[in-house]
Amino acid sequence: MVEDRADGGGDLSIGGQAFTTYGRPSKKFPEGRICGETDCGTMLSIYNESEFCYQHDAGSAPRLRGRKSA
Repeated sequence: MVEDRADGGGDLSIGGQAFTTYGRPSKKFPEGRICGETDCGTMLSIYNESEFCYQHDAGSAPRLRGRKSA
């Protein structure tokens, strides 16, 4: 929406709405979980869905669009 500004300068301003939400909330997992690797005492984040910490997680291959991975 474009409207004349009230200051009489003839400038145009653009109206809008502020963000009040950022979509759905992040998934959360139970607090106090420990890495499943033997002898690793790393406490996992409530946002980490894996049972392992970053150092011990097997990871996954990225999704490649338009290509078949070997």
